[in-house]
Amino acid sequence: MRDSAIEMAKRLLVDSIWKSANLEGLGTTFPKTEAILANAITTTKTEEVLFIINMKRAWQFLLDNLDYSNNLMLLREYNKIVGELLFDYAGEIRTIPVQIGGTSWEPELPHTGIIIDTLESIDQIADIELKALKYFCYVARTQMFIDGNKRVAQLIANKILIQNNVGIFQIPIDKLEEFKTLLLEFYESGNDKEIIDFMQSWCIKRICVSEE
Repeated sequence: MRDSAIEMAKRLLVDSIWKSANLEGLGTTFPKTEAILANAITTTKTEEVLFIINMKRAWQFLLDNLDYSNNLMLLREYNKIVGELLFDYAGEIRTIPVQIGGTSWEPELPHTGIIIDTLESIDQIADIELKALKYFCYVARTQMFIDGNKRVAQLIANKILIQNNVGIFQIPIDKLEEFKTLLLEFYESGNDKEIIDFMQSWCIKRICVSEE
């Protein structure tokens, strides 16, 4: 049974997309996000509109395919959806170097075989919350796509939590700067303990906790 988590995800869809947009530095407001999703008139940038519409489509795909295996093909489909009309080579494994703002660390070029093996290893983790957060960390740090890696990381973490009726993954707006600092430290060190502890405390909205 996963009805409660699915209902939570649908009810908080606008909120989740708004928070994802702010993680990417778009600075989109909640009312603007709501207006774009409702196809209402609002003053905004094309990038914001595409980001928000693509994330809605990605969420719809996620919820329609909860029983799909947690593998590279799924991650590629997530990236293809979130990247449509926003960046080139959406859904394709990165073949060129990339740089990450705020750090001199550069991720290695991804290797498909290593990615497949690592995803299979993570999928064996019995603790559902830890599995979801390990997926987030691996996808975010590996930078297997040209762009949209954090979006894909959030989607796969949400899929794991929702399909197991735990809840949803969101990064609170008031914790965003702290999260970004921890993420950069994780990128540089490769040690995910501190950021996983943080995400387990602040980024999992559990269905067993009453909401205000």
